[in-house]
Amino acid sequence: MTEDGKQMRAAAVDPARQGHMLFALLLMAQFQLWDGIMTQVFVRSGFATEANHLMEPLINNGVFLAVKLLGIAALVPLLWFVHKRYPRVAFTAAYCLSAIYLGVITWNFVVFFN
Repeated sequence: MTEDGKQMRAAAVDPARQGHMLFALLLMAQFQLWDGIMTQVFVRSGFATEANHLMEPLINNGVFLAVKLLGIAALVPLLWFVHKRYPRVAFTAAYCLSAIYLGVITWNFVVFFN
């Protein structure tokens, strides 16, 4: 296969893979949002303290969820753009981030409800 053929093949993403990537991005965004909501509720109600010293002032000022949403709004299109050129990298990154946030959410439930 010529070099041009390889580039055209790499640039064309199968529609089924696009659906899988969309699912991965939505899953990742949902877990990030739930992490933000749980953090905001638990910290503001006094059940927990924020361990990240950079995020603590944002929670107290009430802009934490807005920053979280901005982060999600930046990350989802970025990964979608990467997916157009490197589908496996973007797909793996989205699922790894989903797993990390699912772990954080699970950790929060285990700590607060035990």
